[in-house]
Amino acid sequence: MSFPKLRSHLKAIRVDDHIIAGRKGNSENVKNKIILPFLQTLGWDLLRDMDFDHLGLDIVMFSQDKPAMIVEVKSWGDRLDNDLHQYLEFSYRLNCPWILLSSGRESAFYCALLNQYNFAHAKPLLEFTLDDLVNRKGATVFANLENLLGKKDFFRKGGRLYEGVAAKLGGMTIEDAQIEFVKTASRQVRDDRTRQLTVESFLAQLQHHSRQVSGALVYLHHKMVDLLQLNRRLNIRYRHKGVGLEYETVGNPDDDVLPLFDVFPESGRITFGQESWKKLNISIVTFEQMKRLSRQAESFAWAREVGSVLERAIREIKRRP
Repeated sequence: MSFPKLRSHLKAIRVDDHIIAGRKGNSENVKNKIILPFLQTLGWDLLRDMDFDHLGLDIVMFSQDKPAMIVEVKSWGDRLDNDLHQYLEFSYRLNCPWILLSSGRESAFYCALLNQYNFAHAKPLLEFTLDDLVNRKGATVFANLENLLGKKDFFRKGGRLYEGVAAKLGGMTIEDAQIEFVKTASRQVRDDRTRQLTVESFLAQLQHHSRQVSGALVYLHHKMVDLLQLNRRLNIRYRHKGVGLEYETVGNPDDDVLPLFDVFPESGRITFGQESWKKLNISIVTFEQMKRLSRQAESFAWAREVGSVLERAIREIKRRP
């Protein structure tokens, strides 16, 4: 898609009808109608370069089979600087320091090479809005973004992004910053693996969330416990960052345990093990509903919807010999 076509597309968007659509959880509309066309116009390929719901993240961009950029999509009007610390954690896990956050209306691009130890008060490398792209100077704005975020020159040595980060590192070189980032990420991941979540720590990690979000996550935790009664092969397991629902298979050494659903209290996110659900032959309708659900905790109504879809999926599991 060329930029003139992108701008025409963005101008045609009626936010109340096409994005908000009478509901609070509209991040999927933002992702599909604003972010994906924008990324494709920057040269990123939908099939080859983008992975969706990767580790519970909205989009992970890949270049040469390695994570190149984390893209997190929020609902229209959400603040971008809420819970910044969680994105540094994902950055460590993927060994990827580039993070683009967007609510559709506003977008911000961060670099973890500049804030390797504390992301809570990190300043974005660049910020732009939907209005910036559609106004009369939109072509100039987009050309600048293409130089920084476009696939062709993304973090190319000597490129705009590379030089911009290098200028902010002070006495440290880009290469030194990358080495330090890899060391910090490895240490963080290793330390995380030695810690196991408990019910008490699960509840403790909810304290920084709003009452609605924490209540939604507690509801889902209780829902998971209740769902154990529906199938004797279901188990709950606690790991270092989340609590998950698993399905034990019988007679298949390659698929001993299938991860079905996870709740991550610190980040306020959920994930569905979509490959596992495919193997369990749930209905296409339920699977599609599962894919459309927001992965970011929003409200009690959202939690009830997630719980309802999860229960229906479990009831649809076809028993194996």
